[in-house]
Amino acid sequence: MGKLSGILCVTLPLLILPAWAQAENSFKHLVDIGGGRQLNIVCTGTGSPTAVFIQGAGSDITDWRKVKEPVASFARACFYDRAGFGYSDAPDKPSTAENVADDLHALLRAARIKRPVVLVGHSLGGLFATMYADKFGPDVMGMVLVDPSFAGQFDYTLSEKDREINQSDQFGPLMRTCIKLAEDKKLSANDSHGCFHLPSHLAPQETQYVTQQFFRPSYYASGLSEVENFDPRSGPAIDIKQERRLRRSFGNLPLEVLTAGSNSFNTAISEAGRTAIEVVWKHGHDRLAQRSTRGESIMVPNSHHFIQLDQPDAVVSAIRKVVSEAGQP
Repeated sequence: MGKLSGILCVTLPLLILPAWAQAENSFKHLVDIGGGRQLNIVCTGTGSPTAVFIQGAGSDITDWRKVKEPVASFARACFYDRAGFGYSDAPDKPSTAENVADDLHALLRAARIKRPVVLVGHSLGGLFATMYADKFGPDVMGMVLVDPSFAGQFDYTLSEKDREINQSDQFGPLMRTCIKLAEDKKLSANDSHGCFHLPSHLAPQETQYVTQQFFRPSYYASGLSEVENFDPRSGPAIDIKQERRLRRSFGNLPLEVLTAGSNSFNTAISEAGRTAIEVVWKHGHDRLAQRSTRGESIMVPNSHHFIQLDQPDAVVSAIRKVVSEAGQP
C-alpha cells in the first residue's frame, strides 16, 4: 500500500537533486478546492494529455522523481498531495477511496487541469485511481496502475500461525500515539519518538517538503484513516465496499497494470503464506486489466513494490503507451 503498509517509517533513498527540484516553489502550489481547504499540486511539462500521479499510502511526490522528467518530455505531468499529506490541508471527512476521488475531482477543476487525463496510481493510489475512473469516467482517457491495491487483495487463505502474524496490528496504536505527540508539539528533528525517520542527502526544498509534514497531526491522522478504511485487518474496509459498489467496465480505456517481479510481503510469515498472497495479488492485477478491452497485465522483472524507483523505464514506457493509445479510437 506504500510507505504506510507497515509502521510509519519514512526513509527515502539517497537522492541526487534533479533539475525539476531546482525551480523556486517546485514542490508547493496550493489550490483552493472549496470549503476553506487547499490541496497542493505541482505540474511540469507542456505536452498533452496531462498525466496525474497518485502515490501510495504514506508516500509523497518525491517517489516519482525518476519518472517525472521523462514523462514531462512527452506529456504534462502533475503531482499532488492528498489531504493531510505534504503541503495539503487536513481532510474534512474520513480518507475513504470515494472521498479521495471527490477531492481529486475538485482539485482538477479548481486548478483548471484539462480533462480527460491519464491517471498513474501506485499501490493504494492505484485503488484511488480506479475509484476515480469508476466515478468520473469521462475525466479519464487512460490509466497506468503500478503494483496497485485492489478490492479482494486480502482474499487469501493462511495457516493459523501465519494469520495471527499477518493480523498483528502495531500500526494503529503507533499512529494514535504520533497524533497525540504532534498535537502536543513534542515531535522534533532530534526526537521523533519512533514516528518517522528524517530523510538524508536531500536538497533544501526536498527536505523541507518531506519533513515539515512529520510534525503535523494531520499526517498521521490521514495515514491512519486511509489504512483503516482499506485494510480489513485494521478497520471496516469501507474502500472495498465502495469500490465494489461503483465498479464498472472500463470499455476500451487504455490500461496498463504493472506487477512487481519480487514481492515485498510480510517476511515473518511462511513461504507458503507469502506464495498464497502472491497468487491473489497477481490474479487481482490480471482481473484489473481485464476490465478494459485494451488492458494489459505486465510482470516487471527485478523490481519490488516501488517499481517506479526500481525500474522507472518500465513505468515511463507504460505511460507513453497509454498516452499514445488514448488518442486512438
